[in-house]
Amino acid sequence: MQDKQLLSVIGGAALFIFAIPAFAVMSAPEGWYLEANGGSTTLTKKNYPGPSSSSGIGGNANVGYKFMPYLAAEIGYSRYANTNVKNDADTTAGTDKHYSYDIALKGIVPIAASGVEAFAKLGGERVTSKMSISNSAAAADIGLSSSQHSATGLYWGLGAQYYFTPEFAVVGQWQQAQGDSSSGTLALLSLGLSAIVD
Repeated sequence: MQDKQLLSVIGGAALFIFAIPAFAVMSAPEGWYLEANGGSTTLTKKNYPGPSSSSGIGGNANVGYKFMPYLAAEIGYSRYANTNVKNDADTTAGTDKHYSYDIALKGIVPIAASGVEAFAKLGGERVTSKMSISNSAAAADIGLSSSQHSATGLYWGLGAQYYFTPEFAVVGQWQQAQGDSSSGTLALLSLGLSAIVD
């Protein structure tokens, strides 16, 4: 349900963007920028000893530098939804928290004079999974223990941003931090704001 709601919001934002071309402006060609996003997260490629639920709300923040209208570099931090692991009696045994740090290049394609820019991100990341026990008896039932795992992998994303002033934009994007079977692979589908600060 949350994914459908988020897709509806993104679709509405896209309709709004393309319905008001008269207000479009070009983005600042270079400078430092800050970005903050929130949305729906998913976890794949990780198995737990009991039933688990891992969809929910997460977010990320980025600091970047735009070298020219077509290229930027950024570093970011993402926090993903917690995963609750239960025993067969439906008692929560533990909670797995996920977060990642990334560094990436961002290729940008301005779309005519619409104020819209499509972009793709590619880089590396470090994703961490931290399991804490909520109920010792339930955890013992399924053989769950507290642990922490980290993995380094590929980070990439796709999205678009609409500039309503040369410094401020609405951003919609999908990103993925690729981990291993111990950390999991995390994705975030989000909406946010970006501001050029220099």
